[in-house]
Amino acid sequence: MKIRKGFVSNSSSSSFIVSKKGLSERQIDKIVNHIEYSKDNFPQISIYDDYSGWRIEETDEQMMMRTEMDNFDMYEFLLLIGVEDDDIKCEDY
Repeated sequence: MKIRKGFVSNSSSSSFIVSKKGLSERQIDKIVNHIEYSKDNFPQISIYDDYSGWRIEETDEQMMMRTEMDNFDMYEFLLLIGVEDDDIKCEDY
C-alpha cells in the first residue's frame, strides 16, 4: 500500500477509497462530516478553512474521498476514527 503524508511537489490532488464493510454508521457519519468533527475532537489536524473538506461519494460497498487541494489530513483522520489501515487505499490523480 502506498501512503502519502504531506505535499507532493508534482500533484495537489489526492483520493482515498475505504471499504464500508468494516465501518460503523457512526464512522461513516464522521467521515461525511469530517471538518466539523475534527474541529471538535482532533485539534492536531490542521484545518485551513471550511473549504478544506473532501468530496465524498458513497456506494453500498465503499466511500470514495477526493480533493483538489490536500489541506486536510484525511489519512490521519481515518486512523483516528478507527478505520483499519488495511481498509484504506490511497490513489493519486
